[in-house]
This record gives sequence, C-alpha cells and structure tokens, in this order.
Amino acid sequence: MTKLFNELSEANKAKAITDTQASYGYLDYEWFDQTETDFNDILAIIGYYDIETSFSGFHSQGDGASFTAKYSYEKGSVAKLKAYAPKDEELHRIVQELKNIQAKVCYDLEAYITPSGSNYCHEMTMSCECHSRRGNIKDDTANEYEDEILELSRDLARWYYKTLNNEYDYLMSDEAVREHIIANAEEFDYAN
Repeated sequence: MTKLFNELSEANKAKAITDTQASYGYLDYEWFDQTETDFNDILAIIGYYDIETSFSGFHSQGDGASFTAKYSYEKGSVAKLKAYAPKDEELHRIVQELKNIQAKVCYDLEAYITPSGSNYCHEMTMSCECHSRRGNIKDDTANEYEDEILELSRDLARWYYKTLNNEYDYLMSDEAVREHIIANAEEFDYAN
C-alpha cells in the first residue's frame, strides 16, 4: 500500500528523500533556465552579445561553465549592472574593470570570446581575440588587452558556475527535496 510522505515513519521519510535525491528523474527538467536567463541578461548589460552559454556539473574534474560571445563597451553598463544586481560586488568589480580597459582605448575595443577547442566545459576552455571596433586603434594595441578581457570573461563564467552550483546544491538538499515530494503528492511503497 502506498503512502504520502507525511504518512511515513521518520526512517522512511529519510529514505524517501535519499531515494528521490538519487533518482535520475528528480531533476529531469531544465532547472537552470532562470539562472541561465539571468546570466545572459547580466552579460547583455555589460556589453556581451551573440551569447551562447554552457556548463557541466557538478563535483567532477572538467566541470564548469563557459560562454562564447562578442563584447564591446555598453554605455552606462556600470550603473545598469549595479541597479540590476545591487549587492553583487564581484559583478560590480568585473564591469568596472572592463570599463577601465575600454577607457584606455576610447571605448573602441571589441572582443570575441570563443571556445579553445577542448572537450571540457569550464572557464579555462575560453579564448579571446580583440580588435578595434571603429578602426581608431591598431590591432597591436587591441591585442594588448586580450589577456585582461579573457580573465574578466572567465571571472564571469566562474560566477555563473558558482551560481548554478549553489542552485543545484539547494535543489538537492533535504529541505528542497522534502518540499518537492510534498508539493507533488508523491506516494511511496515502503514497509513501516
């Protein structure tokens, strides 16, 4: 005879949570959609466009997040990002450093963030190439900033992965699994 979660003994409640956490079907939906949308919105505010994000996770070698995109200065990006994410000092640092780089070259730098050809998916699989957007600076000058733009882009990928990992850990927590079981009126066939 099946029972709802609240009808189970404490030992079987713990077993139901553990079994649900271990099942492949528990997170068989795109649980990361909102985080991905948020990250894409953040990138757009900063000045990234033609964005494609990817990640693999969690807790294995080679796991991480990366993205491909084009980047150019977005006027007002610092203020817009601070309004969008007022408490996130890491994002504030990144957007400010990008602005500082752009100020050195009269906001004429365009970067292409591309994959480096690895089968893995993490920030170290990203590469960067910089050019003058309007032809006001020489490519040699633009190339001088590739490492800095790449490192800041990798910082954004790290931020994204950390956010995804935190969300995943919460969704796999006993508390979240219990809420899921109760909300979905799942039934269990455990002997008392």
